[in-house]
Amino acid sequence: MEARGPDAPQNARSEMTGSVARPRRALVTGASAGLGAALCVELASKGWLVIGVSRRGTTPSIDAASQRRIEGRRLDVTDAAAVAALVRDLDDTGGIDLYVLNAGINTPQPVEELPLERARESIETNFWGVVTLARAALPGLRARGGGTIAVIGSLAGKITPPGEAIYGASKHALEGWCEGLLHEVSRFDIHIRLLAPEFIATTQVAAKPPHSIEGSPYGDLTQRLVQGWQKNARNGMTPDLAARRMIRAIERRNGPWRIPIGAGATWLPRLRFLIGDRVFLHITRRLFGLT
Repeated sequence: MEARGPDAPQNARSEMTGSVARPRRALVTGASAGLGAALCVELASKGWLVIGVSRRGTTPSIDAASQRRIEGRRLDVTDAAAVAALVRDLDDTGGIDLYVLNAGINTPQPVEELPLERARESIETNFWGVVTLARAALPGLRARGGGTIAVIGSLAGKITPPGEAIYGASKHALEGWCEGLLHEVSRFDIHIRLLAPEFIATTQVAAKPPHSIEGSPYGDLTQRLVQGWQKNARNGMTPDLAARRMIRAIERRNGPWRIPIGAGATWLPRLRFLIGDRVFLHITRRLFGLT
């Protein structure tokens, strides 16, 4: 897709919407840090005007030219009324061509010991936050003749490691939801993209493990899980590289709807299919020190 900036001719046609061109606008959730901030920067560098939303409402610190293309706003994606109000405001001022639904949280911990309130918060943010914003966005996208909803999934949507049952459940749910949605909206020239990355070096995992539960039947499993997660995250793909690959995939108009990002995200599901569940699950438990 050709990148068009704010100075594009007014008689050009937008490839996202099929309407008379104007500055292309994108909304990115979870935009204050990590992958979300990198996605904002990458889009701005390609000429997009970006609305970066998060609970903090901050934007990444970047060069002055790109900074003028990024606007930060506060939004809790689990607040349906706030989501609806924001989308109405954006629709009234020209609309959004690309929604990048990235907000998510993760707390590695055994299911039995993960506080139920935290588990519900994860599902509310990772799954229902996406559903809520997408539902609010669809009427405007239809009215403008189309657009793109890009959902940031995870390798955990195919392979769930120990300690991440709730996180994996939310990402598995997104896989099914996106597939069902794309059938419903394709007639309106609305494109659904699910980006499924491997480990990304982010600040999403807390620096310290959750508080140990005295007498836990899982022993030090929680600490080992978090330490393993942190190691993988440190050694993972940088947010900048992940963002470049994601935006390139999103802008490929006729590309696949589900796009693995990174070698691990591409090959691990295939390896599981080739060697079978019994062997694959055994290897997974060994890697996490559970055998």
